[in-house]
Amino acid sequence: MTDPKIANAEAKAAKAKAKALRPWFKKKRFIAPLALVLIIGISTVANGGSNAPTSTGNESNTNSNGDESNTTPAMPGIGEAAVDGKFSFTVKSVECGIASVGDEYLNKEAQGQFCKVALTIENVGNEPQTMFSDNQKLFDSEDREFSPDSTAMIYMKDGSDAWLKEINPGNSLEGNLLFDLPVDATPATIELHDSAFSGGVKVSRK
Repeated sequence: MTDPKIANAEAKAAKAKAKALRPWFKKKRFIAPLALVLIIGISTVANGGSNAPTSTGNESNTNSNGDESNTTPAMPGIGEAAVDGKFSFTVKSVECGIASVGDEYLNKEAQGQFCKVALTIENVGNEPQTMFSDNQKLFDSEDREFSPDSTAMIYMKDGSDAWLKEINPGNSLEGNLLFDLPVDATPATIELHDSAFSGGVKVSRK
């Protein structure tokens, strides 16, 4: 008569041997990944088997009328607010053809012609900010860049220069910037900055 313990041990050994000899594709650790691969393959076929790219930034968007909707906003003009950082600039006028500024004792003559840019500057931020004339630029119709003449601005009779003034939050000031341009130059745009490191905002003279 066979000992029950021996018979039980032989049965376990036979089961373990059968499990070890089972083909790899029938083992549980391979079945789950294989099933996942099959599901992904079926999903790809169902979707047409292609990975269509998403829209890129170079593509233009059109509305229902076929017009492009990503057009560049219009540049602010004379009398319109233009914001850069903490400052909101409003260019009120641009006057050229000025030969000199000052009086008979203290004055400055233009190398070509002075162009006076009258503007209002408002601090729309939460901290004081200083208006530096040297941070501002003017471009003529030939896209040439000009910087203000700070020395000439000191001699301006009306005393409304804006070459170096601190403006507190919520306050504003009115002033003039002077640019020395060739006599045949025509101002086109004024680029205004709240600091030397800001991106700036352009205002069209047109």
